[in-house]
Formats: sequence, C-alpha cells, structure tokens
Amino acid sequence: MPTTRDIHFFSGPRLKLSGRLYLPDPGCDLGAGAVFCHGFGGVKEGTPVGLCSLLAEAGYTMLSFDYRGFGASEGERALLLPQEQVDDAVAALEYLATQVRGVDPTRIGLYGTSFGAGIAALAAVRSSRPRALVASVGVMSGSDWMRNVHRWYEFRAIQRRALAAIAHKAATGEIELCERLDIMSPEPESLVRYAEKTPISMETVWHLMHHEPIDHAHRLAMPVFLFGADDDTVVPCDQTRRFFDRVTTEKQIEVFPTGNHWVVYDEALPRVAEVTAAWFARHMGISA
Repeated sequence: MPTTRDIHFFSGPRLKLSGRLYLPDPGCDLGAGAVFCHGFGGVKEGTPVGLCSLLAEAGYTMLSFDYRGFGASEGERALLLPQEQVDDAVAALEYLATQVRGVDPTRIGLYGTSFGAGIAALAAVRSSRPRALVASVGVMSGSDWMRNVHRWYEFRAIQRRALAAIAHKAATGEIELCERLDIMSPEPESLVRYAEKTPISMETVWHLMHHEPIDHAHRLAMPVFLFGADDDTVVPCDQTRRFFDRVTTEKQIEVFPTGNHWVVYDEALPRVAEVTAAWFARHMGISA
C-alpha cells in the first residue's frame, strides 16, 4: 500500500507551504510524479486524498499541498489571490522535480480540479516541468463563473462589495472576510457538500473577474485531458468545453452525463484515476 509523508516547501516571500507526498510501494514505483491542485478554499486533506491514493497505487509519487493562507500553510489567512496560487503550484512542481528522491524530473505531471483546474492550466503555461496536464470540472473563466452562479443583481452587488473591500484594505490594512459560499452562490447540494465554514477574502471576487485561464489555453504545450460533468451545478460544463476548443496541442475530453460537480471525487473516481494514470504514462514514455 502507498504511504504518505508530510513535507514543506517555500513559495512567494519565503512562505512555508504544507504538502503531503503519496509514495508508491517500491515494487511498483514508476519514478514519475504529479502535483495535485485542489479547489476553491480547499485543503490537502479534502478532495486530493482519493485520487492521490489511487495514482500512488498505480506507481506515481503524488504531491498535494495547501495554498498560502489556507490549511497548514503560512500566509495571510484566507486571502485567495489566483495568481499567487499559480505561483504556489509552480513552486510545488519544482519541489517535486528537484527534492523528492526517486522522481525523474523529466516525468512530472499536473492535475487540477474545480478552481484548481484553472490554476493548474496557468501553472502549466508558466512551467516547463509538466509533461502532461489533466483537469477536471474546471473554472476556466473566473468572470464567467461569477456571472453564471449569481443572479444579475447579486452579481452587481458582490462586485461592489469586493471593490469596497479593496478600498477598506487600502485605507486600513484590514482584509474583509466572507464565507466561501457567499462567493460560490450555493445551490442545495453545495450546502451539504460544503457544510464546514470556510472564510475567504471578499476582494477575491475582484480578482476572479480578471482570472481567465481560458485566454491562455492556446499557449499550453503539453498534451491535455479534460473531464467535465454535464449536470454540474457548481461550474457549468460549458467552461470545460470552451477551454477544450481553444487548446491547440494534443487533447482529449470526457464528459460524464450525471453526477454533478462531485462525480470526479465519487462514483467516477476509479475512471478518472485510470484515465489519468494512462495519460501520464503515455506522455512520460512509461511502458505499460
């Protein structure tokens, strides 16, 4: 069975980030690895566990981590700035490629899910490390996501709140916090899935309006595999399809007809793990 080991690495202005390695059994170790980028306000003890465990069983060394300001990582608490999360993902790729014994630095993959899918895509544009990218149920346009999940009057109101929060921080240095679901505009299943309160900075909304991984899809140089869910009520599947259309390198897409946003963590998890492992192997030159 795979084992785990908690580690740390640094990103940004010498911030210590908390990470967790999933290590394959020596007998099936492929000498390859991948970084897992999780979703909006999440932590490494959440959605990464299932897929990281299965990919470690398949022979991959997996690294999941807490973005700065969340979980056990250092940084301003709950301040979620997409560009900083991209920086953290790039730092995680470098750590995996250079500091983890037994991992071939030319055999590195990248996986992102939900909000982390867009973060992973941007990290893959900036870093030459990933040989392959897999992204599931992704937020590929922050501005479209905000427009999709809020009614028009709510959308205008939350934009005003975000700008007011930036003005308040400029005047006082204080960061205004809200609940994660205030930004995600929950539907009934989200209220169940995200029952634990998670504070996030209100100004994040302003940054989401300028967070557009889809505009960089054509810059991806590595093969890309995308998963979507047709009945996704958290992130419309149209985001996955439009991103796929703009990718110019080798690409594939698989859309689950049912299961909502969480299908990739629940009933479709074995399929996601199987496809991801095969996609990585194919593009890392690993024999079956």
